[in-house]
Amino acid sequence: MIRRLLRFVVFLPLIEVVVIVLVWRAIGPWWTLALLAAGPIAGLALLRLSPVRTFGHVRAALSQGRLPDDAVLGGAALGFAGLLLLFPGFLSDFLALVLLIGPARRALRRPPNPPPPTVRDPDREPLEGRFRSYRD
Repeated sequence: MIRRLLRFVVFLPLIEVVVIVLVWRAIGPWWTLALLAAGPIAGLALLRLSPVRTFGHVRAALSQGRLPDDAVLGGAALGFAGLLLLFPGFLSDFLALVLLIGPARRALRRPPNPPPPTVRDPDREPLEGRFRSYRD
């Protein structure tokens, strides 16, 4: 896991440079620079608004008597998307947009593997019956 993360951190800037050059050639320098400047502006706006939104969702969940785990995970996804938008590049912006989409955030909430079914051991079944307490 750590090796994958290290590879991602090392190769992401190289891939970003290649994608920027390809976009530069496809749409021109001014549009490329405009898109590269719009990403961090959107990231700052998202980072400023996501804590307020998350706090509102947490408060609403707690007032309804539910655990705010979905609200906290959604707020963390929005915050991480804002951080990804701060970095210049189109690949990080694409990953941030994926995190901003509702179905992608719902997929993060689901556990990757369902828990295994529990097997009941007949030797460890709880005892049933009436019990009396005798005090000395």
